Amino acid sequence: MTILQEFKFARNLLGQNYCRWFSTSKRYRQGDSDKEEPSVEDIQKIVLNTALEFVPIHGWTVQSLSEAAKHEGYPGVAHGMFPRGGGDLMHHFVKECNSQLAEQLALDTSKEVEEGERKKTCAVIRDALQTRLRMIIPYHAQWPEAMVLTARPENVAEHFNNLANLMDTIWYHAGDKSAHFNWYTKRISLAAVYKSSELCFIQDKSPDFEETWTFLDNRLTDFTRFAKLRGDVQSFDTVRYRLVAF
Repeated sequence: MTILQEFKFARNLLGQNYCRWFSTSKRYRQGDSDKEEPSVEDIQKIVLNTALEFVPIHGWTVQSLSEAAKHEGYPGVAHGMFPRGGGDLMHHFVKECNSQLAEQLALDTSKEVEEGERKKTCAVIRDALQTRLRMIIPYHAQWPEAMVLTARPENVAEHFNNLANLMDTIWYHAGDKSAHFNWYTKRISLAAVYKSSELCFIQDKSPDFEETWTFLDNRLTDFTRFAKLRGDVQSFDTVRYRLVAF
């Protein structure tokens, strides 16, 4: 039986109680007229977004999903729509953060074109990594748990896919157009910088996470030296300018 079938079975089993829960949902009732019944995907997104509010209390767990479902007027068993439990919640948060960063970088790039001023490639990368890490701050205490979840077999593939997408986004807006082996090495190396900074972040107790930003700067310096990018920065900036101007 699929997750969708299980959810529908639970809905039918609950009968009138489910109808009562659903009809009182704040999301799908406006005035005296009911809206069209949401799709399973809509319900999943609603529950996932609301579950983030419960993470500081219950962590990246099934309990957060269950509490979110009940909060939205659905039965607590709605968490059954998420076979990986807290892993699905963690992946949802990561994807949302990556999407927000992509939007912000696009806006920054457009602004640079309008003003005729462009940031150095290394500055774009540094600011992007710091912005992305800052998105985790609301869940600083719970992030070690999220990192443990990424190592579970059912989460590994999507974790690396999300990380790869993040690196692609950052390098794209930094103006990189490298190909073949160099394309992979840059993304792998920058991913290592990000993940090591993430490890520093979860242990950081300094004001405004100053130790993390210092660590990030040092790792980026090492990265630049290792990749021998110092001589390429100017050419990268030229490529980036042509890319965004186009």
